[in-house]
Amino acid sequence: SAIRLLKQRIFVRRKTIRSRKEIYGFDLVKPLKLIWEVVGQPCSKRLKPDIGDTIKKLKEFGEIELFGNQEKLLKQMSTFTIDRLLEAEKDISKKEYGLSGTKRSPLLKTLIPIRTNFNAEETKEPGHVEMDCVLHCGDSLSGHYAETLNVLDISSHWNEKKIFLNKTKAKVVGAFHEMKTKQFPFPILSADFDNGHEFVNWVLKGYCDRNNVSYTRSRSYHKNDQAHIEGKNYQSIRRVVGYDRITDQKLVEMINDMYQNEHRLLTNYFYTTLKLKEKEKVNGKTIKSYEVAKTPYKRLMESDKISEEIKTKLKAEYMRLNPAELQRNLRKKLKQIKQYRSVTVLNLATTSNNPTVRSHN
Repeated sequence: SAIRLLKQRIFVRRKTIRSRKEIYGFDLVKPLKLIWEVVGQPCSKRLKPDIGDTIKKLKEFGEIELFGNQEKLLKQMSTFTIDRLLEAEKDISKKEYGLSGTKRSPLLKTLIPIRTNFNAEETKEPGHVEMDCVLHCGDSLSGHYAETLNVLDISSHWNEKKIFLNKTKAKVVGAFHEMKTKQFPFPILSADFDNGHEFVNWVLKGYCDRNNVSYTRSRSYHKNDQAHIEGKNYQSIRRVVGYDRITDQKLVEMINDMYQNEHRLLTNYFYTTLKLKEKEKVNGKTIKSYEVAKTPYKRLMESDKISEEIKTKLKAEYMRLNPAELQRNLRKKLKQIKQYRSVTVLNLATTSNNPTVRSHN
């Protein structure tokens, strides 16, 4: 009857919801973490384009072991997958900020032209650099402390640094001369700097005039005029050396040894950087697009402005480098620097707490 039919239970077969098969499992975390650490822990957009070359380099020196299709998966994974797998490894500590010691030097300002940005030709041709000084003064600008001269090529992002105690005009020019003649693999054509007295002075002006280096300065209180080097100050110096006060000559020598060896080679041959391609305003918002991330070395090798002789030397240098070994040596030196700092601070604290002992002749 109809009543019997209505009372009957109706069984509906439930559809089994199948979860998507995991392609990028946690077995990839270990090799991905190794690659990420070797090339300086970059963001996923900087890491992805160079994963293939980094794997090739690490395999060449026996620094990485991959199984099955791991290499294929590492090369094809998206930036979102990289972020997901490295989420637990990334340092999310708050970024600190250092003090600025720029003092205006009005006397020469009228003789040095202002540059607000680099034109298209200057961003393509290596040799146009931005310069800045980074203070290692801790939380006080008084007294003597160390500073790092940071110089960045706009076209390739090739970066050179030198730290010295008690900034003077002669020391800044001396450090720039050393970089120009011994470290940069191409000629320096022009230099752009801020309005500090360490740059806007007759000593640097005379050096540039004698060596055919054109020079410009940024507008006062416009940090965006030097956006390239300002961004590099944190990535290349603060992230490595930190914000503590440095007043010890031996410590300066230890940092310079690290700057000019392991850190220099890793930064220029293996650390990728992003370059702004274009920006436009859409509905009141600035939309930026970037070129594919590359290392400074790759940009120089692709440049038609660099001679074959220079490219041959760069390639020979690149072929002998083991990025994993460089990274191990860098960490070792950073550990030694940290230990020396701790001992120095402890000795200073002990000396200041003890009463002065007078010697009796």
